[in-house]
Amino acid sequence: MGGPSSARKSLDEKLRKEEREAFYDHSSERAMAIVLGAIVENHLTELLRLLMLKDKALADEMFNPSGPLGPFGTKIRLAYMLRIIPEPTYKDLMIVNRIRNKFAHDLSVTTFDDQQITAWIKNMHIYGIVKKMGDDAKERLRIKASHGKHGIARDFIASNALLSSRDSYRDCLRYMLHHIIDYKTAIIEKEAELNRLEATSDDESSPEKS
Repeated sequence: MGGPSSARKSLDEKLRKEEREAFYDHSSERAMAIVLGAIVENHLTELLRLLMLKDKALADEMFNPSGPLGPFGTKIRLAYMLRIIPEPTYKDLMIVNRIRNKFAHDLSVTTFDDQQITAWIKNMHIYGIVKKMGDDAKERLRIKASHGKHGIARDFIASNALLSSRDSYRDCLRYMLHHIIDYKTAIIEKEAELNRLEATSDDESSPEKS
């Protein structure tokens, strides 16, 4: 069996319309930090709920903002302790939470170029991956080794991801969301497959079939 169907899609295709718009909104770095952090939190919440019993009323109570699983940091720790996410992702998500809270509660921070914010971003595991991809893309453009027009376009975008802390952070969250959404899709597709098998088994064992 191959990977989830979403693995063949770009992130823009995986995101909801309002989420795509938030990723391309350049109006305010404070708004970007808060909203993109919320998007990541929402998808992590959906992933956790998919892995729990289908008791909507209880889940709503637990994940209510004032409930035991309401805080973003609690959800991140829970996902890590249940081995849903690996340690590097856990640490990166904790930084996302820290950055969102910094922008939300410290009015002196207005840009991703803030020294503390920049340091946090560069300390993310995913930042090292994004940086290597950007450096590799720059090299391919330099030696004209990109594959076709689409390859040139992809390499140009990847190489520009490191132009600013804001762009680097946006790309870091994009790659993190890719994995979270693919994980969710894999669970949904596996559950659908199991339900189909169960329905087929029930049909074959029904008295009408005997």
